[in-house]
Amino acid sequence: MKLQELIEKSETIFVLDRESGKVVFSIDKIPADLQRVINSVSKMNFKVVQIETEGWNIITSKYHLHPVLLIGMSSENYTLLQNDTTTAIVKPSEKLDRFFENVRKRSLEDLVLGKFIEVAGTLSPCGEEYDIKGDLNEEEIRLINSIIHANDSLAGLIGEMISLISGIIWYPLKGWFIVGEEHALVSIFGKWVIIPSRIFEEILSEGE
Repeated sequence: MKLQELIEKSETIFVLDRESGKVVFSIDKIPADLQRVINSVSKMNFKVVQIETEGWNIITSKYHLHPVLLIGMSSENYTLLQNDTTTAIVKPSEKLDRFFENVRKRSLEDLVLGKFIEVAGTLSPCGEEYDIKGDLNEEEIRLINSIIHANDSLAGLIGEMISLISGIIWYPLKGWFIVGEEHALVSIFGKWVIIPSRIFEEILSEGE
């Protein structure tokens, strides 16, 4: 998954090189405070996700999420994308919006009976009640639920922080995703799926 290709195919708003901390593209002047916050949050977020997914793949040989190639979160008007070097804000892909809506509306049984989704689950806001359809044992379920619950909360925090500092409103948040070398984990806040990365790459790409 090449972030540069996604940027070129999307309506790009903002691109930040995290090594230098500098904005390399922006359609509007970005306040220095927002640059610093996005740079700091992006570095932390990507490292945390790498640690989570490395732990996941030590516990299980199923559904490889590590190494992480791309992470992101999407709202009504914006999608935040990150890889190991770059953070970008783009306009949401219509295909991604349709995917979120499709997952939200369909039952877990319908989702896993489809062609590409391998595991589907629901998780309560407190993280204690859940239902899962797919090939996961109890240990794997506990860990994946912990990852999803933590990232649901983190995405909400990042969205609120960016909204307050920049005036770029990140609500309502639609979902977040982790794209690994083989599989992608996608959450729409209360429901989640595991899907092959190659399929999710097609969903993220506009104009294909």
